[in-house]
Amino acid sequence: MSTIDASNSAGGFFSSGSGFRIPPKRRGYAGRTSEQLAAERRLRLLEAALTLFAERGFSRTPIELLCSTARVTTRHFYEHFETREAVLAALYDRITLDTRRVIAESLMHNTAPPRQRMEATLRAFVDSCTQDPRRTRILCVEVIGVSAEMFDRRRAAIHEFAALLSGFTRELVASGELPDRDYTRACIGMVGATRELMTEWLIGEPRAPIEQVQAHLRGLFSCLLAGASELEESVGS
Repeated sequence: MSTIDASNSAGGFFSSGSGFRIPPKRRGYAGRTSEQLAAERRLRLLEAALTLFAERGFSRTPIELLCSTARVTTRHFYEHFETREAVLAALYDRITLDTRRVIAESLMHNTAPPRQRMEATLRAFVDSCTQDPRRTRILCVEVIGVSAEMFDRRRAAIHEFAALLSGFTRELVASGELPDRDYTRACIGMVGATRELMTEWLIGEPRAPIEQVQAHLRGLFSCLLAGASELEESVGS
């Protein structure tokens, strides 16, 4: 068997003719597969978008700057996202998913009465959204007025959270703490008020302690439920 045949059969090496065996090229880089590299590029793009959209604004962040900050080529950008808005949408979905997880964890072992659990849900929502002001900026500022598609995405997230709060109002109805009414609109209003308070917290100078936002929400929560109850009674009468 020739030197080349022997070296190939021994371990996948080939000979340069002088007996020196060169290993074949490995796929990927530093032991990572092409799928892992692609996932890392996508993550870097989202991390760059989080910082740039928050600091410069979505409308003032070109794709070229996103790519240079994330250390990816424009070719790789378009392998993951069709447009700059698609990056914003993916970032918004990622933040929303993280917030949903935080809320679920806060409720997992919470056996308090429904009013306290509803307050805990609002508190977890605010804490998740404000732990990084960049996330607050994306959720409350940068997605506003971008497109009809982004409006629908934002509205769906608001209605999802309002539906969770509405579930607590049904428990309050069952316990006799609220009249038997539909409080869906009141819960949508609560979500809207929460987002506006977070926006004011974000842009305020100096920025107030987040505990003040939580205190305002607790008071607003009590007033909103009481007012919604009275309104629904007057409408139904």
